[in-house]
Amino acid sequence: MRSPGHVLTLSTCVLILSSALAAAVPAGEVSLRVAPGGSDQGSGQAGAPLATPAAALARAAQIAHASPDVQVRVVLQGGRYYLAEPLVIGPRHVPAGGRLVFRSAEGQQAVISGGQPITGWSVHADGSWSVRIPEAADGRWSFRELFVNGQRRPRARHPNAGFLRVDEALADKRSGFTFSPGDLPGSWSSGGELVFLHDWSTSRIPVAEVEHPARRLTVRYPIGNQAEHYRIDGFEPHPRYFVEGHPALLDAPGEWLLDAAGLLTYRPLPGEQPETAEVFAPRAAGLLVVSGDDAAPIRHVHFDRLHWEHCAWPLPEQGFAGSQATAHELRAPGAAGGPRGFVPAALRFERAADCSFTRGRIAHLGTSGIQFGSQTRRCRLEDTVIEDVAGNGVNLGEDTRRNVAGGAWWQAAPDQAATGHLVEHNRIEHCGQQFLGAVAVWVGLARDMTISRNEIAHHPYTGVSVGWMWNPSPTPAGGHLVSQNRIHHVMLVLSDGGGIYTLGRQPGTRLVENVIHDVPPNAGRAESNGMFLDEGSDQLEIAGNTIFAVACSPLRFHRAEQVTVRNNALVLSSEKSPAIAYNRTDPQTIRQHGNRVLLPGDFDAAGIVPPVAGPRPGNAAGP
Repeated sequence: MRSPGHVLTLSTCVLILSSALAAAVPAGEVSLRVAPGGSDQGSGQAGAPLATPAAALARAAQIAHASPDVQVRVVLQGGRYYLAEPLVIGPRHVPAGGRLVFRSAEGQQAVISGGQPITGWSVHADGSWSVRIPEAADGRWSFRELFVNGQRRPRARHPNAGFLRVDEALADKRSGFTFSPGDLPGSWSSGGELVFLHDWSTSRIPVAEVEHPARRLTVRYPIGNQAEHYRIDGFEPHPRYFVEGHPALLDAPGEWLLDAAGLLTYRPLPGEQPETAEVFAPRAAGLLVVSGDDAAPIRHVHFDRLHWEHCAWPLPEQGFAGSQATAHELRAPGAAGGPRGFVPAALRFERAADCSFTRGRIAHLGTSGIQFGSQTRRCRLEDTVIEDVAGNGVNLGEDTRRNVAGGAWWQAAPDQAATGHLVEHNRIEHCGQQFLGAVAVWVGLARDMTISRNEIAHHPYTGVSVGWMWNPSPTPAGGHLVSQNRIHHVMLVLSDGGGIYTLGRQPGTRLVENVIHDVPPNAGRAESNGMFLDEGSDQLEIAGNTIFAVACSPLRFHRAEQVTVRNNALVLSSEKSPAIAYNRTDPQTIRQHGNRVLLPGDFDAAGIVPPVAGPRPGNAAGP
């Protein structure tokens, strides 16, 4: 036995390790290796890789402390790495003059997952599978998404496809409605969740009671946020809805349910076997936070060729009362309404500059995708696939928060606006999987954003939304370039949006050379369009775009101000809809010249797709 004088304490070991690192750090670059079979007690060098990204991040902080100008490159070998909580990167990891890069090893694919594999299934006589989730029974873990063999599976719902229609709203227009005979399963009397479709948003509210003789459904909390037009019949007399999350609704292959007792039941698709199926449920509340401070934003943090997937956002206790682009009412217990927040992004950058996310994939999320938020500058999102997310795909900038000098930040501190980001050569598909009012790319109060050469497709609501002020008041917003994107198959569920949607005064913003097509007829009250310039849209230019296969007007303006529209090809789906609809906009404020209005027979769509829309060949992440 060693004498007490020879015992090494943990603090002594850390001191020795830090000293060794300081002596070993070169002036240029240090590479750290991470591998699924590694050890977090390893050196991080070839032959002794670390096991987790978190350990590599801690080691990077030690290296940065020893040499503030060093570039640390973290190379992840192929495989899956699990997170119980988000990776948090701050100034201590990348001091001024330094640089931090995370990337997959050459020719390999590293996947960072906030999920947990589900195994141990029992198979029942009816073909269903089940497994007990103990943490769900005692409230430690619940989830709203399940992914089987790389695909999102629907939570038990009714109807299995499509929607039902409200018969008549109850007298208060908030607490429930009557339904038509036979619309809802007779075995269902309470519990589950109502998914209610407003024109451009959704509410998700717990069901209190289903009374079949009276054909009445009531909810535990109000449907819609407190604004009057979000009442049950605020948009149309018989709005759409569906219901989910109850055992009585679990009746179709591919559906699943996690009940209050912690029993997870899945009805497999034909050919799926429990022994070979890869099943994941999200656990972590996020995947990545890169954040500096007000005095010094964090700089030069880069991610290349990494896949990020699986994270969760629990629904608020009183449900989700959406307004637009995943903004929703933050209800306090017992209160009628409250301020608004957004469904958070899985990967968040705040107070950050000159960072990048390239050649990656962000997928299978219960949240939004990636956000470059408050006080961010010159960040890049390139050659990346974003798909299958519950909320928005990309968030740029922020809303009208009121926490600077007692007022709105955009008035008291407009220099905090996110500025100069590039979103280019990405493919963004299938957003809004849970929150149907989500958009592929949301630009709030921000300036000088470039959104170019992306493919944006298969969304329930709008493709690109630019601006966040419902009047022409001056804000930091402006100078955006939305160009050469291919935007198609949008507005597939909700209404009153478009391939591109704008709000507010935006001096210098240009929407140019985009191709927008396949926008179906609106199922709600308001029409959907190729581009919709909504309230306060002012000082924008729309030039050189091609808009076709749009059921209603290619362009629509509502309470818009000064806008230039030139050299666009506007293809009518029928002669019943005008090329430009004005709603409450004075047509004299829309300056037009050089536009072509065509009928389908006069237009050939071949050859008009932008030469590079979406990730560039050889740069995109794999499936």
